[in-house]
Amino acid sequence: MAAEFLRREDDRFVVETAASASEGLSLLSDDEYDCVVSDFDMPGQSGLEFLEAVRDDRPDLPFILFTGKGSEEVASDAISAGVTDYLQKESGTDQYAVLANRIANAVERERSRRLVERNERRLRELIDSLPLLLHVVDSDGTYLLANQVLADFHDTTAADIEGSNVADVLPDATAEEFNENVAAVLDEGRMKSFPGIEIPDSDGDVHIFEPRMLPYDFGETGGRAVLGIATDVTDQREHERELEQKERRYQAIFNDPNILVGLLDTDGTVLDINQTAMDYVDVTLGEITDEPFWDAPWFGHSESVRQQIRDWIDRAAGGEYVEFDLDLVDPSGDPYVIEGVIRPVTDDDGEVVSLIISDREVTDQRKYQRELEEANAVQSTLLDTLPVGVLVEDASRDVVTVNDRFFDLFDLPGIPHEIVGSDCSALAVDAGEMLTEPEAFVERTEGLVTDGDPVQNDEIRLRDGRTFTRSYQPIELPEGEGHLWVYRDVTDGKRRETRLESLNTTTQDLMAAETRDEVVEIGVNAAAEVLGMEASAIHLYDDARSALVPRAVTDTVYDLIGDPPAFTESDSIAWRVFEAGEPLAVDDIHDDPDIYNPESSIRSELHLPIGDYGTLIAGSETPAAFDQQDLVFGELLAGNVESALEQVEQTEQLRAREGELMRQNDRLEAFASLVSHDLRNPLQVAEGRLELARETCDNEDLDAVDRALGRMDALIDDLLTLAREGDRVQELEPVDIGDLARRCWANVETEDATLDVTAETKTRADRSRLMQMFENLFRNAIEHGGSDVTVTIGELAGGFYFEDDGPGIPSEDLETVFDPGYSTTRRGTGFGLSIVKEIVNAHGWEIEITDADGEASGARFEITGVSTFRA
Repeated sequence: MAAEFLRREDDRFVVETAASASEGLSLLSDDEYDCVVSDFDMPGQSGLEFLEAVRDDRPDLPFILFTGKGSEEVASDAISAGVTDYLQKESGTDQYAVLANRIANAVERERSRRLVERNERRLRELIDSLPLLLHVVDSDGTYLLANQVLADFHDTTAADIEGSNVADVLPDATAEEFNENVAAVLDEGRMKSFPGIEIPDSDGDVHIFEPRMLPYDFGETGGRAVLGIATDVTDQREHERELEQKERRYQAIFNDPNILVGLLDTDGTVLDINQTAMDYVDVTLGEITDEPFWDAPWFGHSESVRQQIRDWIDRAAGGEYVEFDLDLVDPSGDPYVIEGVIRPVTDDDGEVVSLIISDREVTDQRKYQRELEEANAVQSTLLDTLPVGVLVEDASRDVVTVNDRFFDLFDLPGIPHEIVGSDCSALAVDAGEMLTEPEAFVERTEGLVTDGDPVQNDEIRLRDGRTFTRSYQPIELPEGEGHLWVYRDVTDGKRRETRLESLNTTTQDLMAAETRDEVVEIGVNAAAEVLGMEASAIHLYDDARSALVPRAVTDTVYDLIGDPPAFTESDSIAWRVFEAGEPLAVDDIHDDPDIYNPESSIRSELHLPIGDYGTLIAGSETPAAFDQQDLVFGELLAGNVESALEQVEQTEQLRAREGELMRQNDRLEAFASLVSHDLRNPLQVAEGRLELARETCDNEDLDAVDRALGRMDALIDDLLTLAREGDRVQELEPVDIGDLARRCWANVETEDATLDVTAETKTRADRSRLMQMFENLFRNAIEHGGSDVTVTIGELAGGFYFEDDGPGIPSEDLETVFDPGYSTTRRGTGFGLSIVKEIVNAHGWEIEITDADGEASGARFEITGVSTFRA
């Protein structure tokens, strides 16, 4: 009932129920849930034990204890065990709106908490992934934030740096300079770049950093801080110093320090070599002058290289402009690469008079080129293996790169490389023809590019029924700004959502069904229309026949096999699955020894047990027609059918019980009418005759008759109360226990008796019936304790008590004191305490008789199980 009302309160809720804590734990182990609502008193494990078991595996899962056992002890234990919320059951259906609100709030809080954690984690990952030293420092020099690169530099952790002071991390002089920079940024209120600052790392090696700092407001506290980003330029500075040294050396010889230059005779002998080239060998210029160039030390590591040089010189001497590149080895054995040209120098007659050889080392360029080619190959492979379509555009919206998956999604002709450089606007128009709304797609695409804001999961629908989502992200390309588009095919996911929504609607129809036939008919129709299992049948177990009998069948089943059979024990796959209680997908029933009809045209079947009620069978002429998704959704449908059948069965039982209660009530009403009419009429005649007799006769026997008639009248009143009201209560309302006791005391003939009320609590009760209870207890105390008896009304944990200082109740009568007709005085009817017991039971409370506290030997009635609150 709680599940049904929750679904009515909030259509976002998908509610599943479990009859015990162990069944609940089983559901939690099989699937993901957003919230658990649990009772307290349950078979096996209590609600608190269930909560502790859930917390072992799901410490953050929202858990609401929804119980009628309302006590401070239970609430305290629940809070200690980590309960998310605690809600006490009440009468009426308004409580389910409160419960639904509590559930929604708990789930939203948990989702928000997970979102915050995920965003904080992503932010931390982004900060830590930056190849720069990043920090946030307040005006006092305290690190508020530090990334992992900064922590690694100091051989510590970001957590250790955060909260510490700059003076604790940096050398004194450096820390002082750092704090001066912070103060300057805060004073000027703008970003500032500072010249290189030297900081030793954990090994003592000094690094040079170029910091940039800008003011940073770190929250609602109004604190002032500085965000700093420092770039390690140590290698750059070292490289610059080396270049300066080379530049000075080269400028002393040649204007272009990066060129290796040599002057050769037409026969290849060396005339001059610049110092740049000489730096590559361990000889002096004088040692190689007038010697053949090919015999120079640059080429001494390879005979084939020397021969290549001779050939190139011969060609150049013949007037050819010879371009070349060579892999060489320096004197230390390290390889290097040069590329250059041998140019013939001619005189005015065109005769070659000398040769100039100029080259440059391109080792790093070749290395970079190889790395770039490798990176491009890796990028291309990565793009082609991604399960999503990727399109990159430049600032002019021309295609930079696109992968195979993009071509597959939009069924484009050709290969990705062929459209590089194409206009993406035209491509969007072509692709839009495949969509249900082409113009809207093109307009949306242009709008995203114009706005330049990142977008995730932008949904687009195709005419063939597929659904795509795309993400847009502006990016930086080497040549400038660009655009990244990522397309995903989410058709299967959308279909799953649609099936789930349809199953949810089917569940509502199932729960509204009033007969077994309605339930099974809805079930097979849902299997066909929602799950696509067009050939489906539901067989229910017939106890009289000991067989699974078809009760609902789709038309496709009749088309395939005719009338479906009834399955008996040990003659079919269906019976085997029914007994095992486990779903089964059979790829080819002709390979199964339990096949019912070897001649059947059916090849694959899906068997879904419906608890003890029967089974749902779906068939197909195609082998292996049912996949894991069919199995999962089929189980959901079968489970809902089982729940609906259980509800129908319970409803039938409830109607039968209601019918029996109505018949009992009719008999009680007839009895009450008999007592009220057939007994009161002669009683009123007797009372009238007694009054006439007193006028003509003064006899003590008439007093006895008067007392007897009064007792009969009281008996009739109590019998009518028991017969007509019994254990029923009407509308509940807040009742002040002490105030009601005082009002009832005034309604009873108390003579010299005394009432002492110490209870100051309220409860929800039927006021008129509670007055009957107190008045009967007061009369009982005065009848048995005398006219001077003292009655006390006090509080108990979870209830209240009624106590008198009379003679008490004999121990041998404690078992029968609440029985109808029990009385120890002549004046009593014997029904007073029986009525009290009925009223207590009607409110769901309990009553127990004990000895009075203190020296008094009277009776004490303790009423417990009462939800009380302060008056």
